[in-house]
Amino acid sequence: MIKIVTDSTAYIDEEFRKENDITVVPLKVRFGDKTYVEGIDITPDEFYEKLISSKELPKTSQPSIQDFISAYERILEKGDEIISIHLSSKLSGTFNAARMAAEQLDPDKIKLIDSKHTSIILCFLTEHAVSEIKKGKSLEEVYQSTLALVPKMITRFTFWDIKYLVQGGRLSKAEGMIGSILSIKPILSFTDGLVKTEATPRTWKRALRKLAEYIEEITKTRGIEKIGVIYGTNREEAQDFANRVKEITNTGVRMQQLGAVVGTYAGPRWIGIGIQTKRE
Repeated sequence: MIKIVTDSTAYIDEEFRKENDITVVPLKVRFGDKTYVEGIDITPDEFYEKLISSKELPKTSQPSIQDFISAYERILEKGDEIISIHLSSKLSGTFNAARMAAEQLDPDKIKLIDSKHTSIILCFLTEHAVSEIKKGKSLEEVYQSTLALVPKMITRFTFWDIKYLVQGGRLSKAEGMIGSILSIKPILSFTDGLVKTEATPRTWKRALRKLAEYIEEITKTRGIEKIGVIYGTNREEAQDFANRVKEITNTGVRMQQLGAVVGTYAGPRWIGIGIQTKRE
């Protein structure tokens, strides 16, 4: 059989994970001298409580090569093959750690996919791979089909407080100073795997309107197969925005709270969208 491996930045639904025997290799987050394994030692709500109260921002760390070797060996020993789907290689060393582990074991039986995104996009890619596996496709067929979806994926985020992005190295200090002076609420994307500033609205209301307008544009130009709203601590605000998205797209909208690793850079209050389009 073919098994799926992903990492904890997918924040994959636990029921779906168990039902499809998906392996999640976790990243870690460190507050001072205390390190937490994402999804195991700390929940999203616990993380945000610590983030808000901590005087020092946390640090994140990727899984080791050995973490991946251990995960892969457990699957290979049963005679199974692997599709391993991970967050952007330009944001984290996670993908490269997975690649080196695969090379040490059996690269013919382990196919890696760089999502060029994170969070809900990993879920969309994983769901597609699972559906292909259930159709009886071969390892190469599942790999090529899932890889072909990557250019159809889009993410956009907007943030209430950009200090987390600046201190986490996702925005330059110069951009952070401008943001502080102007109180901008930047809209960022993942473009070719890297964080890119798409717009700099001056207010939170305008930023959310800009996101909604972008969804309208994508609906008309590329079509939407799947869409989700992602967020930090602001569930009600995210739900209101999801209702707005549902009116625009006339389709179901998934909600996903992200945890420690993404939250380290996004902060407590933020809203994002993840889209799987029908056309590139």
